[in-house]
Amino acid sequence: MKKVVVVGGGISGLSAGSLLREKGYDVTIFEASNRLGGKILTTELSGIAIDAGPDAFLVREPEMKELCVSLGLADDLVAPQPRTAKIWVDGAMHSLPKNQFLGIPLDFDELDDLGLLTARGIDRARRDLILDNNSPIGDETVGSLIRRRLGDEVMDKLVGPLLGGINAGDPDKISLNTAVPHLAKAAGGQASLVLSIQSYLRSLDRNPHDPVFLTCPDGLGRVVEALKERLEDNIVLNQQVQSLVPENGKWIVRGQDDVQADAVILSTPAYASASILNGHNPDVSKWLSKIDYASIAFTLLSFPTGSVQPFDGSGFLVAKSEGLLMTACTWSSSKWGHLENKEHTYLRVSTGRAGDDRAFSLSDDELVATLLKELAFTVGLTAEPSDCRIVRWPRSFPQYDLDHSHKVKHIQRLLQEEVPGVFVAGAAFNGLGLSACIRDGKSGAQAAINYLENNDTDDTNSGG
Repeated sequence: MKKVVVVGGGISGLSAGSLLREKGYDVTIFEASNRLGGKILTTELSGIAIDAGPDAFLVREPEMKELCVSLGLADDLVAPQPRTAKIWVDGAMHSLPKNQFLGIPLDFDELDDLGLLTARGIDRARRDLILDNNSPIGDETVGSLIRRRLGDEVMDKLVGPLLGGINAGDPDKISLNTAVPHLAKAAGGQASLVLSIQSYLRSLDRNPHDPVFLTCPDGLGRVVEALKERLEDNIVLNQQVQSLVPENGKWIVRGQDDVQADAVILSTPAYASASILNGHNPDVSKWLSKIDYASIAFTLLSFPTGSVQPFDGSGFLVAKSEGLLMTACTWSSSKWGHLENKEHTYLRVSTGRAGDDRAFSLSDDELVATLLKELAFTVGLTAEPSDCRIVRWPRSFPQYDLDHSHKVKHIQRLLQEEVPGVFVAGAAFNGLGLSACIRDGKSGAQAAINYLENNDTDDTNSGG
């Protein structure tokens, strides 16, 4: 039985390990920390399970829901309440357009009633319907597409805050094709960006009543716990892998305890994988280090329900131009039905984005004090929290710049040619969402399987 070591116990590594075990391989998953799940983390706040990482998954990408089905969790999944998000911009709270795609307005008449854009900004957005072909030559940034089709106001007041909240990035620097592939696909059908997106959405033939997002009411950590139960015998926690050393056609995985493997999958962040590979192949290490990351933090707050005015929406985004520390606030008690009508009202405040690490220079007390001042300013919340949790995620969001696809292809080629038997997987390469990470973990596992099968064939042929 061939031995495969998976380094990293996030959702990508667990997915890789699950597939390898299913295919009959001897698998060990090494996780450097004392828990599994990576950025999936469910914690307790005033007696309630709250996610301090992703709090839902996108249904249109099937892998996460399929995983929940396979783990027997599908019947427990819940959708958010049908409430819209808002945005704080120009010193005021505004509703986001109901008819929009990733912040891109699809009904210009609706914009007239929101007061979010100026009359000049709306007129500029309407020009999308008459401007020439919107197809770029090659790749471009998301910001470039939106600005040239719909103008700066749509970019800065709608698309930028929404996409910045999704990937903690700067839309003027991230790649349209690799960072937001659904938008890239939707944008290329017609000359008008808005008409092209409308046509794309119609082609999906999706039931408008079907949920867009789902989650586990007791937190997405339940998925990790179920995977842990499935893979218990294959997991080693608190095992820091330091390097890989080739030996007689195999790999020695060096850590607290050295292990010999026929193949290795690194499902750690790109910079961690770079450190592990640096001693053996500085070239691939250098390329892995070229993938930049943004840092974010979540501050989870609970308040006695009677001390907080209800919020009309699921939460709000904050435009970068406002200069506030917080980038978004999820009003969890409004967003999720299972958190509604409790003794406490639950909020989740996000801080940090590409180029903004201010939250990481503050102590926990300073961070909470600053955010409470901003909540008082934006929504008039003056109560003191009854409980608080701060979870910091340094270097947690890979940034897909215009050169990202080239970096990934070059890394894969170097691994294949110079580090055979070693594979990489995870959010740094082919998508940030949970389903994308599951997909990439399985892809890494399948690549390892193909490599081992081909080596078996080569060994058989050479022995013949």
